[in-house]
Amino acid sequence: MLLLFSCNNKKANFDEAELIGVWSGLLFQTESEYDSIGLVPIHKPAKAILYKNGNEESYELNHVNNRLSFRTGDGLRFDATHGNNSPNQYGVITNDLWSQGLSFSKSGNKWISDIQKPEIIDTDYTVYLEFYKDALGVLQAKIQSNKENRALHFKINSVTLDGKDIGFAITNNRFGISAEYGVEKNSLLLFYGNPGRKRRVNMTKLNPVNLMGYRPLSNQNYAYNIPKPVDSVINTASLQEVGIDSSMLDFMPNMNSGKYDHIHSIIVTKNNRLVFEEYFHGYDREYLHDIRSSFKSISSLLLGKAIMKSRRINVNSPIVNYYPEYGISNKEKKAITIHHALTMSTGIKLEDEDEMQWNNNDWVGYKLSLPMEHKAGEKYEYSSGGMNLLTGVIQKSTKKYLPLFLYEAVLLPMGIQKFQMRTSPKERAYLPGDFYLRPIDLTKFGMLVLNDGKWNNQQIIASDWISISTQPHIKGSWPKDSDYGYLWRLLERNVGGKQMKTIEAWGNGGQFLIIIPEAEMTITFTGGNYNLFPEMEEKPFEILENYILPAVELSNS
Repeated sequence: MLLLFSCNNKKANFDEAELIGVWSGLLFQTESEYDSIGLVPIHKPAKAILYKNGNEESYELNHVNNRLSFRTGDGLRFDATHGNNSPNQYGVITNDLWSQGLSFSKSGNKWISDIQKPEIIDTDYTVYLEFYKDALGVLQAKIQSNKENRALHFKINSVTLDGKDIGFAITNNRFGISAEYGVEKNSLLLFYGNPGRKRRVNMTKLNPVNLMGYRPLSNQNYAYNIPKPVDSVINTASLQEVGIDSSMLDFMPNMNSGKYDHIHSIIVTKNNRLVFEEYFHGYDREYLHDIRSSFKSISSLLLGKAIMKSRRINVNSPIVNYYPEYGISNKEKKAITIHHALTMSTGIKLEDEDEMQWNNNDWVGYKLSLPMEHKAGEKYEYSSGGMNLLTGVIQKSTKKYLPLFLYEAVLLPMGIQKFQMRTSPKERAYLPGDFYLRPIDLTKFGMLVLNDGKWNNQQIIASDWISISTQPHIKGSWPKDSDYGYLWRLLERNVGGKQMKTIEAWGNGGQFLIIIPEAEMTITFTGGNYNLFPEMEEKPFEILENYILPAVELSNS
């Protein structure tokens, strides 16, 4: 426990009642190295121009067939496909191992696209400090944020006042916080120290009738409305129209009770219609959310798309065939196939993700260098590094930079123009997670699976891959002895009083995509209860199992 100020009861030079309430301030923010990118001229771009605060950096574009690209020695690269007569231009830019989609528009004789700041957890990170009196009349405080559940880091045990200074006893000595109250201006300055850095945050006292961000909802007077249209493909409807009883909504009056803190979104579709879409803690439809390991399941679909493009891919092909540069001769490793990477059963020793990402400049090579602990296919063992071996399979088979292939072949045909993702060294993508998109776009992938790989009458993923990848291939470890497909969890849930099979993508912090084919239904959750067990599962699943699924009215026919 860290005590920043003496616990002696010293006198404050202000009325402590002035502190009571919720204060907020911007603790972290990210910046983009560039504001926008231009391609000139329009008809056959020869140069890319990066802009930042009126400054320009120019790069000559390489043309190979209809592909445009440039890359530098420090990890900056741009990739696009260009059609001379195309009314649209798209591409991806990667900088500091971070890729994002670019949607260009015409401006004079050039294409221009904004470049967004990285939507990592530190982006728009607001910290909240609530002062209150406990049952004994003693001043206490809570600290929270809009992006994550701060209980992961520390809690405040007690508060002390000394003149204008405010001290806090907290539960983690890796951090340190204190504050200073400005009597004349009724202001609060927070001093926040975390490993490696100290910050000064100007805090503003919030109006108690609008605590959006700190509370899940701005107020408890909730009224259900049919969601706003998303695009021309997804139709909307009321709950009643698709056979969901209004009792599904009974959890909404409890959202501000503290029971469901840091659920960021809940989206429900039924019969291919969007019927429920709500956001909490200040999030909205347009905000890109980290879907964490839910992206593993999307990576399975991406492999299916690669198979459509290159029939030479076979799930029984050895993984090492795609990495000849490592010269692997170990017979056990040569027996590891694509199937084993898809089923978390490579048999390679589990990686230390921190060691892999912070101390290695070749994440694939690091994983392949680890010893074998089991025979390939013998045992399911959840491994981000193991399934990430698929990155070379996809990139080498399609002969296209993976983020660009994902964008052009899957996302854009589904009307998804905004995404950001982590990449890895050696100009490879990173498939286990750190993928950001709108929650409503995560929902689209559930609807894609329900429709056998079709979107807007276009076959995005082959129907046979949808079938094969969502069949049981191995027994998983959580839930114990549950079925596991090709990077999909295959479970059963009670829907309207009937047990039904589900296809599910799970991600740390409360990112869940639940697909129920028999009910023609998808449920999407995003959240910020990162690394908090069991909260990250219990909170959304309580809503799912006690409210959403029981409200489904099943036909007797």
